[in-house]
Amino acid sequence: MFVQLICKDRNEKEMNELYEVLAALCHREGIQIEDKGSHVEILACPQGKIVVTEEDGNMILSANTRHAGAGFHAFVVDLFKDIQEEVPLGEYELIDDLEYANDEDFHRLHHVYENELDYVKNLILTDSDFRKKNYLYDETYFLPIEDENKVMTSTGFMDRKEFMNKEIEDLMDDFYVWNDWDRDARFYRNAALTLLAKEGRSIYSKMNEETEKTANEIADYLEIAHEKDPDLKLPVKEYTELVDLLDRENKLKDALPMDREAIQYRTREVYHLFEDARVVAPGTAERSYDPSQQSVNLMAPYTNEGEWSWLIQASKQPAILPDAKDLMEEKPEIFKGKTIWMDTYEEDGIHNINAVIRQDEEYLYIHAITNNSKDVPYLQECIRLSGFAH
Repeated sequence: MFVQLICKDRNEKEMNELYEVLAALCHREGIQIEDKGSHVEILACPQGKIVVTEEDGNMILSANTRHAGAGFHAFVVDLFKDIQEEVPLGEYELIDDLEYANDEDFHRLHHVYENELDYVKNLILTDSDFRKKNYLYDETYFLPIEDENKVMTSTGFMDRKEFMNKEIEDLMDDFYVWNDWDRDARFYRNAALTLLAKEGRSIYSKMNEETEKTANEIADYLEIAHEKDPDLKLPVKEYTELVDLLDRENKLKDALPMDREAIQYRTREVYHLFEDARVVAPGTAERSYDPSQQSVNLMAPYTNEGEWSWLIQASKQPAILPDAKDLMEEKPEIFKGKTIWMDTYEEDGIHNINAVIRQDEEYLYIHAITNNSKDVPYLQECIRLSGFAH
């Protein structure tokens, strides 16, 4: 489920012409194109991204279409063919592992995604290790914490029994955003539900520019869905909360509400992925990376009126804990197969927690601080639940 277009042997002028054509095509399709410095990203939907890079005089456009759906795969192939038509001079190589570029048979292509979901469904039901992996999204820095009675879908949790009994065709919208040829009302609803699940932050939606942008994007998707099909059921409750926070006009006052709650993973604790470690903290926490300490830093979420109150720093390098050796001479606790050394102390009104987690032969070092003693038990529990995906 991969499509690639290689535009071969282009000089600087020809490269610029290709970028201009790309920008025009994206404008025509109403999709976002962003220059990231080292590469360009074309953002067609929350699960569908085309990455543009340059290498040895070639422009390479690549898209992993596994998580977005058959509609995105077809869209990418059509976009790549449009590029070749707009700039006919020069050599191209179009690679499509599903061969839609050859027959343009959307019914066959859709059936391929149904078969893929059937395979994934069987793994979810039978393979406990698979359920701990990132089968939901093309890329993310976190994973929802699994629940043995529920199944994680890209649009929220589903009761395990319901998931088991649902036909594959009825599960498509819970795993893929773009299931039809057109970007219809269901496409925009699926895009909003996926963003809500993956990036929804509830009261912290205005925490920074990125979170506010995502919140507005969710509202935009839902308004477009309602305009295209007023009878389509939508997450009205979540939309209303967002537009109130964003001071936007409520355009879904007459919309039909969904039968189930739209789950937002980030409003609860998640596994923040760091190398092969998993650090438990609220999904709303802000994330940064410290290259000097080789650590991930998770900062408490805050509204636009407040300030962060705690910080969790985790690393596989012991340097973040100068007293790690002394700490490990103390008696550890055993928690869910992990050996944990933990020390909590107060200094100048700041509460510090130092911890070392040993799981099999791997070590995770954590330093947490908070200005509120009430946060200490919570941070200690997050540390105990952290570790490695073994």
